Amino acid sequence: MKKIILILFAFATFMLNAQIPVNNTGNRLQTYPKVPKDNPEINNMLKEVSITNLKSYIQWLQDMGCRDAQGEAVIEAQNWLVSTFQSFGLDVRIHHFPCNYSYIGRCTEALCQGDTLRAGNVYAVQVGTEFPEEYIVISAHFDQPDSPGADDNASGIAGVLEIARILSQYSFKRSIMYIAFNAEEYGMVGSRDFTKLCALNDMNILCCFNLDMIGFFPEGVGALTMYAGASDISERLWDYYQTVANIYVKEIPTLRFTKGDSYGGDHQSFNIYEYPAIYIGDIEYFTGYNPCYHKLCDTLGKGVNNMELASAFTHATLAATATLANGWLPPQRLSAIPSNSKIIVSWETAPKTSKYQLYKNNSLLIETGETVYIDNDVSEVAEYVYYVIGIHSESGEKSAPSNRDSVILSMPLSLPYFNDFETDVSEFRFNDAVWKITELKSYTGKKSFTNINTPEGMVFNNKLSVAELTYFSIPNNVDNVTLSFHYQGVLDRFILETIGCVEITADRKSWKKLVEFPKNQTNWTYYQVSLNDYIGSDFVQLRFRVESTGERINLKKRQMFIDNLSISFNPLNEIKDFLTSNIKIVPNPSTGVFHIITGLNHSYHIIIYNLQGSKVLDRNNFEDGMLNLSYLPKGQYFLGIVTQENNVTRKIVIQ
Repeated sequence: MKKIILILFAFATFMLNAQIPVNNTGNRLQTYPKVPKDNPEINNMLKEVSITNLKSYIQWLQDMGCRDAQGEAVIEAQNWLVSTFQSFGLDVRIHHFPCNYSYIGRCTEALCQGDTLRAGNVYAVQVGTEFPEEYIVISAHFDQPDSPGADDNASGIAGVLEIARILSQYSFKRSIMYIAFNAEEYGMVGSRDFTKLCALNDMNILCCFNLDMIGFFPEGVGALTMYAGASDISERLWDYYQTVANIYVKEIPTLRFTKGDSYGGDHQSFNIYEYPAIYIGDIEYFTGYNPCYHKLCDTLGKGVNNMELASAFTHATLAATATLANGWLPPQRLSAIPSNSKIIVSWETAPKTSKYQLYKNNSLLIETGETVYIDNDVSEVAEYVYYVIGIHSESGEKSAPSNRDSVILSMPLSLPYFNDFETDVSEFRFNDAVWKITELKSYTGKKSFTNINTPEGMVFNNKLSVAELTYFSIPNNVDNVTLSFHYQGVLDRFILETIGCVEITADRKSWKKLVEFPKNQTNWTYYQVSLNDYIGSDFVQLRFRVESTGERINLKKRQMFIDNLSISFNPLNEIKDFLTSNIKIVPNPSTGVFHIITGLNHSYHIIIYNLQGSKVLDRNNFEDGMLNLSYLPKGQYFLGIVTQENNVTRKIVIQ
């Protein structure tokens, strides 16, 4: 298994250089074990945590001085980390990444070998005995361009090393990956490259615990506390971590940031690829109190002034890792899909689970041994929320709940589909109230579809905002299924500070990114994306997503404007062949009057688009005959002929 892991990473490095798009499954829906009480075995592990060891690790890195990501000292630190992990009996590798950022080293000149930074990420894998392809990550960064970096972040590295030293003496069902990242201070460069490799291989990363500045606590602010932060992706992970931390470290409570909720840290790189990850460390909450933050006085005794706190963070993270590594997971990836007056609920098989209790709107619906249930007792308009609990096959114990999925029974969307957002958005469902039709901007007409509800376009940080289009089916007898729309937006972005995208799913368990919008795209841009991979699917759903992390209390611009949304296709059946061979448009070009001849013995729907993709005519119940477009400007247009079975497009010219 260790060799397999190394081969995957070597392959992924090649793929990354080829710039192949990443569409991994991720683990946004991941749920975690129930933790009702402490475990004696884990308590024994915690007794092995040594403050002497933590101080020794911090001192080692501090003595190396400034560890700029591009400097000589960080290479020394990298090699020391390799030997330290190896001393624990772990298989260790260095992941090198490109020098693709434009920062000048503040300690020495840049030290690259070709296009690769000489000092890379150091990672060690402890392979699980039963679920080796399920990974728990414990990470910290070891670079620091401004100071000896005792707290930032030799303290976090010390926690990772001490946890690795202890846990490497035990066997666990799941794999544990210990990572020391380089170039965090330059914008999480090392972790971004590393997590992209993980995503390219669609690795099943259950979570990441990222330790960053765990040794400082200001005087005069009250009793000792431990803080952590999480974005929406990591809500369930945060709940799990807090529960475990407060069970095993009772004397120092674990609380959640009220600001700086997940800003700045290698955990964000995991969030980009839908992997749950949390920031663990007080400094984000107390940055303003630490006089040695990014200063030469960041040393043991000043920057790191509370080893009890550093030890407590190490205890909490070790306990959360060990509990999860051997824990019994709830059923995963539950989804609820509407279909023909029923809702199909499904979830993945959970190991060591004999039965499942399915809940609907918080009431027990059924106990079953299957992983699929068809709920016929549903009606349109009503909202239904489902989740499932597992029953252990040996003890009869109940698991924690799975993820929840909310659904409203509806009829599928009819294709082809077009919305210029001039009248309504009834085909959409939102997770909050910010989505609406607006007159602030438009590509054609007077209105567009947006995620903002103020003229300034200011939206709270640490927010997930989603607009889901009603599901639709794509028949087998079509080709060239295309999603198209116009987009304009402003997304203030720093790593995952804001991501805007269009996603698609065929099962509501995972969503594939079709388009990821750039940071500032202030001119209208036309997007056209193939949906041919979903031909023959009974259930397909699209959604627009805006997600931001950072301080919960901040307001920043998160503007997305969508106009002229269309889903179209060409048929692959006898009627299409008939239309293709018999359709006539005469004269063409013309001065604006065309005669349309299809040979169909019934009326049909026609749509006219200009070259920009904007609809300029939409007429139902048209029959073969004259079409007067003389009122339109001269130029080229596209005529769409739509029947119940097909959609054919022809170019016409007005001269």
